[in-house]
Amino acid sequence: MSRIKAVCIGRQYASGGSEIGRIVARKLQAKCYDHEIVNMAIERSGISKEDFEKYEESVISPLHAPISFRMGANRHLDISERIFRAEGDIICEIADKEPIVVFVGRCADFVLRNRVRTLDVYIYSDMEKRMDKAITKYGVSQDEVEQVIKRFDKKRAYFYDTNTNKHWGDKSCYDLCIDSGKLGYETTASIIAAIVRASE
Repeated sequence: MSRIKAVCIGRQYASGGSEIGRIVARKLQAKCYDHEIVNMAIERSGISKEDFEKYEESVISPLHAPISFRMGANRHLDISERIFRAEGDIICEIADKEPIVVFVGRCADFVLRNRVRTLDVYIYSDMEKRMDKAITKYGVSQDEVEQVIKRFDKKRAYFYDTNTNKHWGDKSCYDLCIDSGKLGYETTASIIAAIVRASE
């Protein structure tokens, strides 16, 4: 069996996925790509940042999205498809040139499914720990924190389910599902890195 070339991390909001991705990359002496993929895709697709932000808002909070995005289904779909195609091209290009790479989000597991061997990971944590992180690190208010977490989880599920025809968070879609709240970020990252090294 070929060695693992890409770690693809799906994660609940405020479960530490981004931080864990960076720790895994450090342990493997690899690069980690997270929000950078989005910025690169916006530039490549020719979509303005303003339009992309409106699109994101329409997914997170449909009732508060601009009328043109709530009613313009074709426009919404067009932006989603263009972003996903651009992200997919960028992910493939990176995976082709890097000996090992870590991707956080952006359906990288699906994009690379027939291209390189991946380790597909889903990181989750209990609501209490996620609420605490959202408040202390992201500055979310105590009154709104649970609602914010649910909105962001919904956004991630929508993006994943729409583009992959799979179900975000369904354990059958991943090689490894791990509770970062119980194990901690460092231990979670160590487990992931150990699995990658074992494939060499």
